[in-house]
Amino acid sequence: MPITARKVLVHHKSLVAASIGGGLSAVVLGGLLAAAPQAVAAGAGCSADVYQRTFYKNTSFSGSPVRTDCDSAISQSWSGSPASGVPSNDFGVRWSVTRDFGSGGPFTFSASATDGVRVYLDGVRTVDLWKGTGDTARSKSVNLTVPAGRHTLRVDYVNWSGAAKVKYSYGPRTSATYDRTKPLAPAGVKTAYNTANRRTTVSWTANKEMDLASYTLYRRPVGSSTWTKVTTTTARSHTDPLVNPDDRTPYYYEVRAKDKAGNTSSGSTDTVVQPLPVVASVTGVYDPATRKVTLKWPLNTEPHFDRYTVLSNDKVEGSFVWVPLGTTRGNTWTTEPITPDGEWRHYRVLVTNDGGTTTYNPRYLVASATNELWLGIPDGIAPAYAPRLALGTCAGGIRATAIDDMPAPIRDFTGFEIERRAVGADTWSVVLHQPYDPRSGSATATVCDPRPADGGSYEYRARSYDQAGNLSPYSEVQTVTMRGNATP
Repeated sequence: MPITARKVLVHHKSLVAASIGGGLSAVVLGGLLAAAPQAVAAGAGCSADVYQRTFYKNTSFSGSPVRTDCDSAISQSWSGSPASGVPSNDFGVRWSVTRDFGSGGPFTFSASATDGVRVYLDGVRTVDLWKGTGDTARSKSVNLTVPAGRHTLRVDYVNWSGAAKVKYSYGPRTSATYDRTKPLAPAGVKTAYNTANRRTTVSWTANKEMDLASYTLYRRPVGSSTWTKVTTTTARSHTDPLVNPDDRTPYYYEVRAKDKAGNTSSGSTDTVVQPLPVVASVTGVYDPATRKVTLKWPLNTEPHFDRYTVLSNDKVEGSFVWVPLGTTRGNTWTTEPITPDGEWRHYRVLVTNDGGTTTYNPRYLVASATNELWLGIPDGIAPAYAPRLALGTCAGGIRATAIDDMPAPIRDFTGFEIERRAVGADTWSVVLHQPYDPRSGSATATVCDPRPADGGSYEYRARSYDQAGNLSPYSEVQTVTMRGNATP
């Protein structure tokens, strides 16, 4: 049969998809049954976004490929064999690639070929030109929406006879009439602060959009909600011309992408630039044995770090001020012995850069500051004075009362303890340990202690205690002796 007649015959043959034995796809082509082409892993051994191309010496894509290589674009015209080992007629070529389409959106797929060409997106056929055409190519374009993310493109081409020509391209529709999909927000934003010129350089990774027009860089001071546009650029880095006046003001930077249809992405993750190194956290412990506080913080690694200054918030001439304790390049500091007074101590660590600029040191305490520590010191100071002790009788025993006349606003104790022992004994027993009665003008606490045996004698003493468990000196010891049913 002449070649031209064979082309006509294929042109008029119908192409029918059938299901065979549990889902195996097959096609009926020119009266011959052959297994349908199966997907080939895209991109193996090829650069990103470059097609993997496989040649078959048949039009059913069956058996092992004769050759596999990479192809940056599908635009071929073969007048004979396309590759060694492949016949001039009745051969197939498959291209496949998996790539990131960014935010996706409206795209156009365009194919042109002699004989058969099919285009698939994630296995779904989008272009179908599958019949003999002689040496004349015909074309088709399809508009479709590609979802965001990674997708696989596959192009199958067969040449039954004659000239072999095939072209395929795809691209975004950039008209605002069709494209209303926002680009993805830029990622990988990094900042670098130059202490010599006091300027910040911001960089970011390439956006995955295929219709990207530009990037816009914004900044705002920390604590402000207002963004200022720094620049619009097609590059992926920019040095902010703003000179930080004293290396102290921190700024947030964010990048937004814009596509050719005018859609603008949301902002990238805000990245803060701290011109000065900062102390990320401060911890501290108090050692009761040495009465010293040891402070610790993470060691800064910025190249423009120079030294730390450690301060304590102390009362000077009636006012609390930040008093420098010293400087260090290390990340620990141990104070001189301090009074274990049960109060809070406040410490702050400042950083100075290699230009001599130091982080702010406000006069007031800042509860949220990472470079500030509020440390509770245990109370090691006992009440200064012993209470008075009064003895009397009560029903069935001895009434012992501890009394302190100190005015309530300046009391340094929270309760009383009364002890008793038999005269001549070594061991004291606690007969009362309780808070004082806050309702009376004087602080008091009373216990009715069982009386000793007739003729027996008890000794009593009292002391006060504070919230930390510190004990005052004892009162004078008082003795009581039972004679009959009464005390003397």
